[in-house]
Amino acid sequence: MMTPLAAFLALPRCDRRLLLRALTTLVGVRLALRIVPVDRLRRRVCRTRPYARPAERIAWAVRTASRGLPGTTCLVSALAAQRLLARDGHDCQLTIGVARNERGLAAHAWVMCDGVTLVGGEESAGYTPLIAWSSDVSARQPASTVRDRS
Repeated sequence: MMTPLAAFLALPRCDRRLLLRALTTLVGVRLALRIVPVDRLRRRVCRTRPYARPAERIAWAVRTASRGLPGTTCLVSALAAQRLLARDGHDCQLTIGVARNERGLAAHAWVMCDGVTLVGGEESAGYTPLIAWSSDVSARQPASTVRDRS
């Protein structure tokens, strides 16, 4: 059985760098959420490069780093994923939804890129979207609310 460090060192150099970038972004988002309102934090997402890395690879790095960082919430993972995806030139959408469960309401955040849910998708099916934020800087609005589907 390979230790996490051995598995990390066995990765190609570019994947190690991407994983470290995802980890530092996750930590930064977790810290920032304690002092900055989420809407202000997510507005800092901006596109800077045209498709430097495949979106699936960035999502892999965020999911992997999130599993290794105890206490990482779906919102932290989604904000970090959107930030990294946007920085590499990918238009993506962060959605926050709610669902009823036995304890009342539950919330969940996920990120979609080109119609594919990259982060948080495994749990998003039962949630009704409340708000969606796009990383597309040309169509940037403060926040868009999702219309009632009933």
